[in-house]
Amino acid sequence: MAAAQSFGSAPNPLRHERGVNFSTNYRLASLTEHRILKRLNVGGALRWEDKSAIGFYGVEQFPAIITALNPSRPIFDKPNLYVDAFVGYRTRMFSDKVSASFQFNLRNVTEDGRLQKINAYPDGTASAYRIVDPRQFILTATIDL
Repeated sequence: MAAAQSFGSAPNPLRHERGVNFSTNYRLASLTEHRILKRLNVGGALRWEDKSAIGFYGVEQFPAIITALNPSRPIFDKPNLYVDAFVGYRTRMFSDKVSASFQFNLRNVTEDGRLQKINAYPDGTASAYRIVDPRQFILTATIDL
């Protein structure tokens, strides 16, 4: 706690400064009377995170030994944008006695998988990483009796 207090109003290395989430879901029933298309819904989401402080440069310059961090010189990671998409279908089965929904989600559409810096040494080189998962394909089936 003492380290966090000593930096005062410096960027918090534990969180992003700003972030925005946007999601949408649209039922095609409002566009068409086609018996298959009117049961579809489509949507997606965007998640944006501003750059985040992952450490601070040292007060001293290399090749000197750095003994103190400079809270006015944060080391930033780049901003991130994550994109999701989905398509869903609702139907009735077994003589209209059972309602079923099927949804196919594609999470992190633009990701191929990577390491993201989460911490840095006082010279700016990364000291810790997290794994950003590649895009995920998820199929969900829900049955209501």
